[in-house]
Amino acid sequence: MKSLNVMRRTAVLLLTAALFCSAGILTGCGDKSSKDDDVKFVSENDPSDERSVYIPEVPDSKIDESVPGKETSAGIGSTVDYEGKVTVTLNRVVEIDDVIKTEYRVLIAELTVENKSDKKLDCQTLTHFAASIDGQIDPEAVQDVRAAIAARKYCTKTNNGLKTLNQAIEPGEKLTGYVYLGMPTAWQSLQLVYTPYKYYSNDRIIFDIPESEEEHYDVPLD
Repeated sequence: MKSLNVMRRTAVLLLTAALFCSAGILTGCGDKSSKDDDVKFVSENDPSDERSVYIPEVPDSKIDESVPGKETSAGIGSTVDYEGKVTVTLNRVVEIDDVIKTEYRVLIAELTVENKSDKKLDCQTLTHFAASIDGQIDPEAVQDVRAAIAARKYCTKTNNGLKTLNQAIEPGEKLTGYVYLGMPTAWQSLQLVYTPYKYYSNDRIIFDIPESEEEHYDVPLD
């Protein structure tokens, strides 16, 4: 089982590295002489390092995704308390207008997550978040490289100090960050899906995102 656990963690690392490499964030990307040690270095769990990729702990016996979980619904501006262990607020959702909207759209969901438990809380955009588009779960929305680049440019342009949710949150700690969503050109309904105890529980917090409640950022990114 331990070897399987390593394989799972490696798969997540490789996926994340590929995404950040395409976004030009990882050191050594595109350098054919780079070795695995280079990737490991920039993947250390250091949230202060923009090149860092936090790898959540995956138990040897994780919960099967087919096991039903509890769903809690909320909206923009709402705070959800999950079993007294985690509170999460969807503060706002911003659409970036300076992209090619005939091809794709980019949304940035700003969230505040507070760990009220006595154990660390893993929080990683690629693993703990997904979008539900027109009733269908789409994990690839949080894996979109173009959205990741646009979101980073937006944060730099606005100097808001936000980073992707990409670290462990210690007991008693509160963290505000963002989740980027690479979206199709049009949709009927959209929800942001957060699974606070991914691998241990399939309970989910589902934030409804009506287009009418989105904010727009129409300043050129470059």
